[in-house]
Amino acid sequence: MWRYVFRRLGQIPIVLVVVTITIFIVVRSTPGDPIQIMLGMQTSPDAVAAIRHEFRFDQPLYRQYLLWLWDVVHGDLGRSVRLNQSVVSLLTERFPVSFRLALAAMVFAVLVSIPLGIISALRRNTWVDYLCTGVTLIGFSIPNFALALVLIFVLSVKLQLLPITGIGATSSSLWASIAPYVLPSLALGMLQVAVLTRLLRSSMIDVLSQDYIRTARAKGLMPSTVLVVHALKNALIPFVTMIAIQFGYLIGIQVTIEYTFAIPGMGTAILNAVVNRDFPVIQGFTLVIASFFLLTNILADILYSVLDPRIRY
Repeated sequence: MWRYVFRRLGQIPIVLVVVTITIFIVVRSTPGDPIQIMLGMQTSPDAVAAIRHEFRFDQPLYRQYLLWLWDVVHGDLGRSVRLNQSVVSLLTERFPVSFRLALAAMVFAVLVSIPLGIISALRRNTWVDYLCTGVTLIGFSIPNFALALVLIFVLSVKLQLLPITGIGATSSSLWASIAPYVLPSLALGMLQVAVLTRLLRSSMIDVLSQDYIRTARAKGLMPSTVLVVHALKNALIPFVTMIAIQFGYLIGIQVTIEYTFAIPGMGTAILNAVVNRDFPVIQGFTLVIASFFLLTNILADILYSVLDPRIRY
C-alpha cells in the first residue's frame, strides 16, 4: 500500500504543474491590467511601467511562468499586487479560517447523513424514507446563501441563539469560539448532507442485498452487528470517496457564505483577487486548493484498506 501512496505522491507535482499552467493561461487571458486597476487611469505611464517591471509583468508570458514556478519551488508564492502583502502571509491568515469552516460543515454533514442514509435504506419506500428524501431535496434545492439568510433571521435575529459572525475574534470560552461557526457550517453543509445521504442510502441498499449479509443473519448475529460491522463498513467505501471530494471542494466554494457572514476566508480573498486581477493571489490560492484536494483524495485511498482489508494496492 505504501508503495502505491508514494507513487500517488509522486504524481502530485505533475498534476500541480498542469494546474498552474492552466490557471496561469486563464488569468492572463482575462481582460484588465492589474497595475492599471490598482493605480487608476490617471497615473503616469512611467509609474505604471515601473510597477509592471517590479512584478515582472513586462516579461514574456513563458518567462513569467518559469520565474513564478522557480519562486514556488523555493516557497515564495509572490506578492499581492493590490495589498502589497506576500501571498504566503495572506494564506497563513485566510486558510485556517476556511479550513475550520469546511471541517465544521463536513462534520455536520457526516453526523447527519450517516443516520439518515441508514434509516432510509432500512425503511426503504416507507414514509420514513420519504421524509429523509425530503430533507435531502431541501439541501439540493435551496442555495446556501438563501439558507444562510433564513438561518440568520430565525436563529440570530428572532431567537437570538447564535451570533451572526465573529469568526477570527479572540474568545475566552470554548462555546464563544465555536458559536460563530454554527450558522455558516449549517448553511454550507446542507448540500453535503443531501449528497452524502443519497449516496449512503444507495450504497447501503446494495450491500444489504448481498449474500454475506444473509449469511450473517442466518448465523444468528445480532442485527446491530450485521448492520454496523458487515453492512455499514462496506457501504462506507464510496461514502469516504465522496467525503474526500466534497471536503476539498468546500475549501474553494465558500465565497457566498463568507460574504454573507463576513468571514475573512479564502473565498473572499480569491473573489477580490479576480475582481482586481491580482494574478499572484489567484495563482497561489489555486495552487494550495489543488494541493489540498489531491491530499484528501490520497487520504481517502489509504482509508479504503482500513475499511476493507481485502483491498490491496
